[in-house]
Amino acid sequence: MRNIKIYGLGFAFVILMVLVASSRAGVEDLKGKVAPDFELTTLDGKTVKLSDQKGKVVLLDFWATWCPPCVAALPHVQKLAADQELAEKGLVVWAVNAGEQKARIESFVKKNNYTFTVPVDSHTTTLKAYGIEGIPTQIVVGRDGTIVHVGVGFSGEEGNKKLDEVIKSALAQK
Repeated sequence: MRNIKIYGLGFAFVILMVLVASSRAGVEDLKGKVAPDFELTTLDGKTVKLSDQKGKVVLLDFWATWCPPCVAALPHVQKLAADQELAEKGLVVWAVNAGEQKARIESFVKKNNYTFTVPVDSHTTTLKAYGIEGIPTQIVVGRDGTIVHVGVGFSGEEGNKKLDEVIKSALAQK
């Protein structure tokens, strides 16, 4: 009888954990759905709005200066942002900073000679809208405004190749 109670409690715990996990919408759940719209101010004072980019492919890289994996991912983000051929095909790259002060971000960007566009999510409202709980997170939004890729974390050259493939495929869509 005691074993039945223990198994019953264990089973109930497993069911509870499955329900909690399935009720928690995360960023991965957004793939295939319309990307939540947002409007942010960039480091250079311009306003950018995601919905204004419809018809283009948008890479959103969510990062912070204090995050080593984010810092490791940024050189590839820079490479993509600086690629004129990709830009001509319709790629837009936004390195969305997660909640840091403008002076700190500017200093970091200048020190590393980054030229990509940096929308500043000062209050992390955009991260919350996307369900992002960990950075770096890279999201590719297709020409139609739907999310075609979500990548959480930094996985080195393998992850960069995967991102390149996703962007190439999204740019091929008309």
